[in-house]
Amino acid sequence: MSPKRPIKPGAPTATPDTPFAIPDASPPFLHRLPLNIPPHGTDSTPIAQPRTPGQSSPDHPAPLEIIELPADTHITPVIAHAPIEHFFLPPSQLSRLPPPDALSGFRKLGTQRHFVDLQEGGTVLLGIDPENHYRAKLHSDFRPSGPRVERVEGTLFWRVKPTDESPGGSDSRLTIKRVREAHDDSAEVIDPKRTSTSTSSDGTDPWKQWQASPQQPSLETIEIDGTRFLLLPRGTEPDHPIVYIKNPEHRVYDFDYMERILDTDLMQQPRGAIRIPPANQWEVDPNPPFQHPLKQYITTYFPQMSKTSTNKVARHQFFLANDGEMATGVGLTRLRQTFNDWKSGNSAPRPTLADPLLMLPILPTSSTIAGLVRTLDLPDTSPEGPLQRLDFDQTSREWDYFKTTQSGFDLKWLMAEILNRQGYDVFPPAPSTAFPALVFRRKNHSFVFFISLHRVRGRTIHQRLYSGPDADDARLNTQVGYSALQEILQAHAEKRLVCLKGGSQILASQPDSIFIVREDESQLGTLASL
Repeated sequence: MSPKRPIKPGAPTATPDTPFAIPDASPPFLHRLPLNIPPHGTDSTPIAQPRTPGQSSPDHPAPLEIIELPADTHITPVIAHAPIEHFFLPPSQLSRLPPPDALSGFRKLGTQRHFVDLQEGGTVLLGIDPENHYRAKLHSDFRPSGPRVERVEGTLFWRVKPTDESPGGSDSRLTIKRVREAHDDSAEVIDPKRTSTSTSSDGTDPWKQWQASPQQPSLETIEIDGTRFLLLPRGTEPDHPIVYIKNPEHRVYDFDYMERILDTDLMQQPRGAIRIPPANQWEVDPNPPFQHPLKQYITTYFPQMSKTSTNKVARHQFFLANDGEMATGVGLTRLRQTFNDWKSGNSAPRPTLADPLLMLPILPTSSTIAGLVRTLDLPDTSPEGPLQRLDFDQTSREWDYFKTTQSGFDLKWLMAEILNRQGYDVFPPAPSTAFPALVFRRKNHSFVFFISLHRVRGRTIHQRLYSGPDADDARLNTQVGYSALQEILQAHAEKRLVCLKGGSQILASQPDSIFIVREDESQLGTLASL
């Protein structure tokens, strides 16, 4: 019922991410364990059940009773947690993590997730509990549910923190004894450090607790196993077969709210549901729609895009998918399909959702007197405002070399390397150094890109126009090569050609950047005569 999902990384992935309250979210669902899993670091022997009157078997010890509790005793509930092995990342996710930081041992994935390697083996995601201690956590945890961990001094490894080293003696200090019955000659004192108030769980998925209350507004709902669930608005395709149930405490999902949920508790995101024949009963997809924040998908498949550009692309993609600012069932399905197409390399049914270059608006240009020079003013790189340009983080080696030569040929190779890393197929750069340009494609859609490259000082691109293609240096055959020329001729005839400008921009007030913007196709109006 759902598209094949791309991976995640595990978190992906994942930092000590201090939980914060979502204003209109329901109380957090705590990850709990089956009753037969003992707390980490404690005796694994199961606690025997109290016997009923008349039973004399030694296999049924006497019931427990709390006695002689001092008036000033401070009781702190402690939630039992699973063994540390329960929190290990699968091996398939480890290759996506960066190496450990030389000071802290953190393997940072973005700004919101930190992972650490354990001394005894395994890698876990970190979280911070209410007492500001590091704990292992699952991606689905609202608050970390694993054992406390600490760094091993002098190494980059971490370890499970021994329970008897918990500062301040935060565990409950209760005196618990077994009350002796008349036929029981034994009395046992239980270790106070193992005594606490604990919670357990039946393993129920969080969405099963999303029952709509009778006071809930009469929005669209579906019923699953006798429980009524609220639905996200279906969007522009009301007959779409996939619908999404939502937490009734969540009002609407704009981009920022959706990102916050995906970053703090993946299990609280809306869940897909579909009718299953022959009875046509509703069934919820066992897999959450997304395994990472939406921005992380952009980072995974366009790895050299700047942080500002990544944020703007993710926000614009969300808007395009949902035909507006708020999430809809159709919009979430479109995003899932797009991410799956990125992973599998399938043809994208909506190329503008799948390619950031196709999301760029066409920027206006102006001509000087006599029409000899055309100018284009570059948008600024501010984090605010709409998506108008893409910027890319350049590697120091390539960028330093280009700065020493400022060669048009080296500029072509620099841009070609960046585009290749983003998943584009670039025609080999032609040897010409005048009027540098490239032609490239992406395998999951039919559009062809022509980009003219410029070395810009300031904010304006100045491009001299020619009355025709007769000047040798202006001929596209010289600029891009014969095979690339044939590609753009056909794409232009079939209205599949996208014209771009890009290159290096140097500003006194900002870091140097490698940019791409989109323009119209008027500069290629003479293609048919070539």
